[in-house]
Amino acid sequence: SSRLPAHRVALPVGHPGPPLRARRATLAGMDSQYAEHLASLRKLMEEKGVECMLVTQVPVFFWLTGGRTYVPTIEGAGPSKAFVDKEKAVIITTAIEEHKMKNQECPGWEVRAAPWAGLPKTMDDIEAELIAGRKVETDTGDLSGDIDEMMVDLTEADMKAYIELGKDIGEALEEAARSVSIGDTEYKVSGLTHLAYNKRGIDLVMTAVAHDERIAWDRHPLPRLGAGTELKKVCMIATCGRRQGLICSLSRLVCFGEVPEELRKIHDACMQVDAEINMATVPGKTADECYSLLTKAYTDRGFPEQMLQHHQGGLIGYKCRHWIAQPGGRQVIRAGRAYAWNPTIAGKTIGTKSEDTIIVDKEGKVMNITPSPTWPYKEVKTADGKVFPRPDILVK
Repeated sequence: SSRLPAHRVALPVGHPGPPLRARRATLAGMDSQYAEHLASLRKLMEEKGVECMLVTQVPVFFWLTGGRTYVPTIEGAGPSKAFVDKEKAVIITTAIEEHKMKNQECPGWEVRAAPWAGLPKTMDDIEAELIAGRKVETDTGDLSGDIDEMMVDLTEADMKAYIELGKDIGEALEEAARSVSIGDTEYKVSGLTHLAYNKRGIDLVMTAVAHDERIAWDRHPLPRLGAGTELKKVCMIATCGRRQGLICSLSRLVCFGEVPEELRKIHDACMQVDAEINMATVPGKTADECYSLLTKAYTDRGFPEQMLQHHQGGLIGYKCRHWIAQPGGRQVIRAGRAYAWNPTIAGKTIGTKSEDTIIVDKEGKVMNITPSPTWPYKEVKTADGKVFPRPDILVK
């Protein structure tokens, strides 16, 4: 397989080891992708006069180390922290997590483990020794905004990892969507989607599944189980998938038999709105300008009310959205970042959505990184003559 492993595995003595392409972390200590992130953090600390920092939050820990700090996936922070000063880069954790953090999640980092008996004092003592009386900053403190900006500026290594994730996730959602059957509950479809993602080393951090008329009712349809949730004709799957911190968003629709007239009409309009905003995601444009463009795109197609029924997406990276386009929004589209727009339209009997993740490359060009390889696409032309292929409805 050409895919990078989702997480590094410590191998027994005598094992021939992973393929050369997967050895970057095990042979050279800290992975170069995260060594570059560490250097960026230290540069920021120096500029801001910060002597030492503790990183505790899951998205920032992922960005800094590539590793998972959580155990239950619902936690915003886990039992491990990253301590950084100008000389040391240390994972502070418990003896329970020590082997995992040293050999699987954060290779190349020094790991200091505290006995679990006596927590939190045992970890606090390690922190105090490292801090040594200096003022310490955290990733939830005054530098949180600056750190967020660093996280979304993709390095070459980040872009490569993101493109590989996008390829895999586009394949995974197509595999899941093609496997659904009439009579499946929303939870079964969610399970099929988890399977397709997990076998590619991708964790689903958001799964929305709706069948038939519910697609028109709920913009964030968490899957349900039981009578009334079974698929009759149309299935929508919307997802956010994460691998080593980076997140892609994408959605797909499946229809069994002839596509209803209303669904055909609203999906065509939704694809057009999606094409307009994606092709207008150019460096220098503000979030407010994106909001205004989306409002016009819906209005021009006869659906002005839909703009206020759901947010339309925005900047993505190590969070499902770092910001969303708002009226008056002052955030600016920049090259070397990823974006995910998610237009939706609810009709009287059915609803729809169009969504992929794009990267605006260093030259400012838009690249869809989450295509599904054999999915039906439409070449959608924007008002100014540009063409952006959008995922159509898969008819089974």
